[in-house]
This record gives sequence, structure tokens and C-alpha cells, in this order.
Amino acid sequence: MLFALLQGGCQAEPTLTITLGGDVILGRDGEAIFTEDPWGGIAPPKLLSDGNQNWFMVNLESPLGSLAEPRVPSNGYNLCAPSEAAEILKIGGVGLVSTANNHQFDCMEGADLSQVMPDIRHVYEAQPVFIESPAGRVAIIAVDAILKPLDIEKLLATVVEMGAEDDLLIVSLHWGVEYAGEPTQLQREQAKQLANAGVDVLWGHHPHVLQPSEWVDSEDGSYRMLALYSLGNLLTDQTMTYGTRHSALIQLQFNGGKISQLSLQPLVLMQKDGRLVLAYPDEAAVKQIRNQLGWEDLLESFP
Repeated sequence: MLFALLQGGCQAEPTLTITLGGDVILGRDGEAIFTEDPWGGIAPPKLLSDGNQNWFMVNLESPLGSLAEPRVPSNGYNLCAPSEAAEILKIGGVGLVSTANNHQFDCMEGADLSQVMPDIRHVYEAQPVFIESPAGRVAIIAVDAILKPLDIEKLLATVVEMGAEDDLLIVSLHWGVEYAGEPTQLQREQAKQLANAGVDVLWGHHPHVLQPSEWVDSEDGSYRMLALYSLGNLLTDQTMTYGTRHSALIQLQFNGGKISQLSLQPLVLMQKDGRLVLAYPDEAAVKQIRNQLGWEDLLESFP
């Protein structure tokens, strides 16, 4: 009996692993960018070696559907991708896509994502998604702040309403300045407000380049939010600069009501045999990616 009790006391606490990536662009003007597997064999596994699930989440910058007629959005780029491009997400083990961004209406005829990719969760703007796990319930809210200004008061009210019921609250926020290496002062102020309201993870995208990450303390000092202002590109055809080619996946482990571990996977998008594929960067690029994210400072100040 004593041995049985000791075994029970040594059982590992349930852990939820979440991998966050940046922008995914699968098409332009209705034509697919990727026609073969671009993951280069480094896509995150859905099931980890310890048996815990890994939820891989990305910002789907290109909506899926079709163009009934040529259409040029106000920003000059139409990122509509054919529905069959969803196969790239399935191959990569993506578990959830955020669709709240400035290209969400590029397709003239949008596909029903629940039919095109039934095994992948999708979070629309103002429609939170919930993930139930042994480690707790996760809520994901998605907001676009590019097509329209961010209604911070509305977002804060939603966060407060949901925060009391969920163990981990992630806000997917499409915001910021394209190709800027730093968030704006307004973004930092809004991040502070989100931390005060109880957000656990701020998952930012849109700039297409990496920006520094940090822990944001609530004003009363009782709470900390992981702020990932921009994770850059993940799968795109934007290889024109060093910053748009290099990015990273951020993996966090969650248990006991808090983030217990962080890890980083640097990535580079490169040409191989005439096609775009993801690969591991060289040592110099890894160092630069870590510096751009402020990774060492982030780990040193881990809560």
C-alpha cells in the first residue's frame, strides 16, 4: 500500500504544450505558392515523446477559397489561396489557425474551413476558441488591428469576462508596423493594459519580421504576461530580406496554472531544388534570431 501511495505521489502533473508560429501565406491572387511539402522535416509533432499533446498555432495570412474575378485589395496584395493549399497545414501538423488579419476578406468566395480542414481548429475574430486539456482550459481570442483601429476597451472587457473561467488566455493580435524591428510605444502601452486584465500570452503578428519579446508585469505586480509582439514569417514567399526569411517557433509548456517552460526553434526559409522550404539556420543566424527576440533576457527574467 505504501508503495502504491508513493507511486501516486510521484505522478507527473499534466502538461499542455503550445507551439506558436508567425505568418503563413499560402497563395497570391488565387494561385498556390507551395505545391509540395515546404516544412523540411522540421514541423512540430502533434504528440510529444512524453505523451502530451502539442498544439501548433499559426496566423493564416491567406484566406482559402477562390477568386471569381480579379480583385486588388486596398493594400495592393491579394493573398487568397486555393482551398487545396490547406494540405500544407495538415502536413505541417498545424492544430489551430488564427484568421483575424487584414487579408481575411481577400477571397471573393471564401471556403468553409470546417470542411476544408476539419481536423484543424480555426479562430475567427470575435469568436473565441477553447481547448480542453488535463492541464486546464485554454482560451484563444483573435483580433485584427490593421483593417481597423484596435478597440482596446472592447478587448479588455472580453478578456476580463473570459479570464475568470479559463486557466490560460491567449490573445492573437494582428497589429504593428510592417517590417519594423520594434513594437511602437502605443503597442507597449496596450500590452500593459492586457497584462493588467489577465492575459497570459500576447501572440502578435503582421510585421513579417521578428520583434523583441518580454514579460509584462501588471501594475500591482501580482501578474505577468508573455508578450510576443511579432514572430515574423513562418511560411511565405517574402524572402527579399534577411529579416523576412528568418523567424522562430516559440514553444511553451503550461501546467499548475502557469507557464512552466519556454523553448525556441530558430528557422530560415530558403530555396532548395527550386522550391521554398523551411530549414535550420546556421550558427550566426541562430545568434541573431535569439538577439532579435531578446531571448536571453526573457529566460533570465522567467517568472
